[in-house]
Amino acid sequence: MYQFTGCPCSVCGKTLTDTDDIVVCPDCGAPYHRACYQAQGACVYAGKHGTGFEWTPPASAQPEHKCPNCGAPNPESAQRCSHCGYVFGSEQAAPPPRVDANRQAQQPGGGFNYTRLYQEAQAGGYWQASAASADEPIDGIPSDEWATYLGPSSPAYLRDFSQMQKYGRKSSICFSALLFGPLYFFYRKAWKPAFVFLAVDLLLQLPSLLELLVLSESAFAPAISGSTLLFLAQIASIASFAVMVLSGMFAKYLYRRIAAERIRRIEAEFPDKSKREAVLRAQGGVSWAAVVGVCTAMVVLGAVFSLLLGPNLQAVMGLVL
Repeated sequence: MYQFTGCPCSVCGKTLTDTDDIVVCPDCGAPYHRACYQAQGACVYAGKHGTGFEWTPPASAQPEHKCPNCGAPNPESAQRCSHCGYVFGSEQAAPPPRVDANRQAQQPGGGFNYTRLYQEAQAGGYWQASAASADEPIDGIPSDEWATYLGPSSPAYLRDFSQMQKYGRKSSICFSALLFGPLYFFYRKAWKPAFVFLAVDLLLQLPSLLELLVLSESAFAPAISGSTLLFLAQIASIASFAVMVLSGMFAKYLYRRIAAERIRRIEAEFPDKSKREAVLRAQGGVSWAAVVGVCTAMVVLGAVFSLLLGPNLQAVMGLVL
């Protein structure tokens, strides 16, 4: 993973080389030898996750020579790019063509090097052709400020945002939102759609909850027939599926729009670059605390609802099982 060459492993402290098997913490971006990370069992900065912390390499490890062909950083003393093989200082009229990422991922023996492909993806090399260039603004915002706000997963988001802007699309599948619904928005600190989708989910669960009250012969059961509640529950189930699909299709668009508004506000309020970057990191990134808080609240609500059930729990168990 060429952008971490020369940086110390966050566990053993040894310098990472281009031939090492490197893994990166998905939350803060800290690099490790794979063996060191597995032995540690977790990121050494786990206590700082969710606070806006983002790992940065020490000044001594910052590469000083950028390859004119692929953009990869290299040590100043390097004679050849460790990423694409371009010879520095050569008198070529034009740099050699970029090597296809699929070919780079092939091992000498013909096997497929998944580690190399993952490294290319993390570095932006594999999807660089379809991603925004380093200077291409998205929604009028420079990509470096987007990257600061988005955090370690910024390459993937910038690639998708760039394509959405280029083709004028609002839909882009987001499997995290498709599977986890409102929790995705809480994780990404997109509070408005998070609470809206949570409220919609709870509302669509209401017919099923009322049906449980009727079946258990609860004193709090509404004066509605079981067949009517069953019909409403089926309609709500279909609507819930539709909401899940819509959330998965438009989550990135909603997140992009909210993030852009927040970044513009921060740009207006903090003209100083260093202060602006600190605020972008603090208000952007992800929040595990919000996810845990919502899950805890849902467990508590479930426990409170169980106290409202009537004595006929056998009928409820028969419906559930």
